[in-house]
Amino acid sequence: MAELVAEYTVDRDLVDRVEAEGACQAVLDVVLPRVETAWIDAISDQRDLPAAARATQAALVHVGLPQGCGDSGFGIELDVRQPKHVSLLRAFASWSIGVELYDASMRWVAYFSDTGSSLSFNVTDAEAAAVRASLGRLSMIPISELKARRR
Repeated sequence: MAELVAEYTVDRDLVDRVEAEGACQAVLDVVLPRVETAWIDAISDQRDLPAAARATQAALVHVGLPQGCGDSGFGIELDVRQPKHVSLLRAFASWSIGVELYDASMRWVAYFSDTGSSLSFNVTDAEAAAVRASLGRLSMIPISELKARRR
C-alpha cells in the first residue's frame, strides 16, 4: 500500500535568490529518490543570469535539442538516473520558469515555477518533516490551507 501524501507550498513568494535556491534544494534533497520523470524549462524570468546559470541553461538546451525542443528550451526531459542530468536540475531549478517532477505512477511530486519564487510539493509525512527541517526560517503550509485563506 502506498503511503499517503499531502500537498504543500512554501508560504510566500521567494524573491530573495538565496532563499529560492535554498528552498528548491531542500525540496529536491527530499523528493529526488521518489522522482521518475523530470521536465524543466531552460528559460528564466531573470534578465541577468549569473555566468554559471547561463552555462547550465546552455547545457539544458543542448540536452533538449535531440528531444525536439529546439532552442526554445521548453519542456526538456531529464533522466534522473543520470548524475549529469540531476546536476543540471539542481543547478537550474531555482532559475527556471518551470520544473515538473513526477513519480513512477506519474503522480506529481513537485512543481517549481516563476524562477524559484513558487514551490509546491506532494510529500509523505516523513518527507514533509524533512523538508520543514531543511527550510529553516521559511514556513510551508498545506495547499488546502492556502486555498481556504483565499476564499
